[in-house]
Amino acid sequence: MRTMKRWMLATILFCGSTMLFTSCTNEDNAQAGDDIPSTVKAKVGIIIYGNAGGDMDGLIENIFFNSVGPLLSDPSNVRVGVCYKYGRDEAHVIAKPGGKTITIPHTFTGKYAKSGQVVMFELTSKTPLSSGSLGERYGKDWPDMKMYDESTLTEVIDHFKATMPAEKYIMLIYGHGGGWDSENDYVREAPATGLTRASSRGVLYDEWTQEYIGSDALDMYEFRRAVEKSQIPHFDGLFIHSCLMGNMESLSDIYSLADYTICSMHTLISNLETMVSLVMQLQKDDDFVTASKAMLKECYEVSDKQYRVENGDLKLVDNKEFAKLLPICKKLSSRLQAVYPEKKAEIDNATKKDVYRIDDTNIFVDLQYYAEQMAKATGDAELKAIADELGAQMKKTIMANNCYYHCPKSKGVKPDFSFSVVALDKTAYQKEGGVNYTFQTAYEYTNFHKQTEWGNWLNTVESHPTLDNPMGGYTKPEE
Repeated sequence: MRTMKRWMLATILFCGSTMLFTSCTNEDNAQAGDDIPSTVKAKVGIIIYGNAGGDMDGLIENIFFNSVGPLLSDPSNVRVGVCYKYGRDEAHVIAKPGGKTITIPHTFTGKYAKSGQVVMFELTSKTPLSSGSLGERYGKDWPDMKMYDESTLTEVIDHFKATMPAEKYIMLIYGHGGGWDSENDYVREAPATGLTRASSRGVLYDEWTQEYIGSDALDMYEFRRAVEKSQIPHFDGLFIHSCLMGNMESLSDIYSLADYTICSMHTLISNLETMVSLVMQLQKDDDFVTASKAMLKECYEVSDKQYRVENGDLKLVDNKEFAKLLPICKKLSSRLQAVYPEKKAEIDNATKKDVYRIDDTNIFVDLQYYAEQMAKATGDAELKAIADELGAQMKKTIMANNCYYHCPKSKGVKPDFSFSVVALDKTAYQKEGGVNYTFQTAYEYTNFHKQTEWGNWLNTVESHPTLDNPMGGYTKPEE
């Protein structure tokens, strides 16, 4: 269900391919913005990356060309490079494990490019927009491209580094995300079914090459390697506009790639208002922190009202401070293991009903609130000190935080969201699922476990947040 939800929530993404640069080095296809010499150096270069599945013409018209394009008249200030792929225009039959199939209906034809075309260009105030113009000027027909390949991202970054010089770079990812998943986010093994390995933490899904729903995505291990191998191994800022990506397991693998990250630990839906606002704010001030805080302030009201059923939070993270959370999490894991034999009943009861469970999944909880509730339930002074230390570091790490209606703020329970973390019982942790390895095997491959030993706690505790947890999921807002 979680994977289906990620598929259905997709509206627009931007992408590249391993084939892209063997064919895109032609004058018509690999160039700086119209009439902009490639030697013009901007204060900020923004790279937008992903896959445009479905009907995205409205977003192209209303967001990029009508909102962002007119802002880009001065190439010495902010420059924006865009790379995406148009979706299918026919029904898509996807194989599922067990020999079953599912059909995804499509009615998309594409107003500005053909279905399956990859379009890469620098967006400026002069970028042409007319029927077929993007495909005719910038597009290539590569429907079989594996856009989830990590070398694709490396080459896209390198391309814009060469054609769009800037003093510093920001990467925007708009796509699917699903938090951490044991059956999808283990890079050393493929599913026992023999199908392509899925990746719920992926930031890039390709409807042309999927073998079954949720597969063929760029996971965070691949994402990290792709950036590290590129000509821009470190970004000034990273904006991950993908659902559920504000989790400790995912962020622990990529925090070193940028000074700052914008992310959410909830479902995240928008019509790109946040991206438009960020470009506008960077035009005024090229400092990523200043621009991001202004964007969050400007977009709070529209996100809270227009998307209040889906969105939960959107935060700006200082990645150097984020790294300091990890040793505190290790202390938390160690202390929980130490007190569990004596305080098992109290911890199990609090885990089932008092922690904040994220959205419609029962394995992700708010880390800070989890630590506070464990300390409260046990009455353990050392756990209380660890929770307080964690809270103090959270305040340094999260520089700005938009929290929306289903945050328990209105109930006086907690003021802000932190990051999500996996909370699972020992039986499920040791279980082998639809793959030929256990949850434990996959989890202990993560950088988060390696630095915090959080998996040791999951291999100890015998309770988990229940689906009827009153603190989690969606609650209809009071009008």
